[in-house]
Amino acid sequence: MKIFIQVIDTKTAIYQTGMIEESVLPGLEIENALKHFGIIYGEVTWNYCFTNRDVINTPNFLIGYIEGTSKIISVVSI
Repeated sequence: MKIFIQVIDTKTAIYQTGMIEESVLPGLEIENALKHFGIIYGEVTWNYCFTNRDVINTPNFLIGYIEGTSKIISVVSI
């Protein structure tokens, strides 16, 4: 699974983007990719989630923010 992540700081307009594709336990791919950016999945307030992990090769979309910061997060997995 390929995980595409973008982290944007809305105050400074500094952003990070990247793609992670490495073997981890099934279902933990997004959590693992976020850790590469120093982000804990549970610390993100997800505003929009379209996930269907039961269907192989179905894209997942997540958009959220980290409360108490000016960072927004977008995740696409394919």
